[in-house]
Amino acid sequence: MLKPIHLLRARFLTLLLMLVLVACGAPSPATTSAPTARAALAQATATPAPLLTDLHTPDDLKARFNQDAGVPRIILLVSPT
Repeated sequence: MLKPIHLLRARFLTLLLMLVLVACGAPSPATTSAPTARAALAQATATPAPLLTDLHTPDDLKARFNQDAGVPRIILLVSPT
């Protein structure tokens, strides 16, 4: 039977070997396809700015929520307290 220190050392070496193997399999930074600044700017200008709507009653919220069915939505509640 292995002593606790030998078992700990074996686990550490196994973990270290796994990390090295995973790091070797990762793509190099030169081959990753990061968008260029020009492409990011073109995409940012092509996207229209979101429209914020001020709602006063729960029925206004319910009507707007049901109108956009099937589209991702964000509900932002702002309170001074």
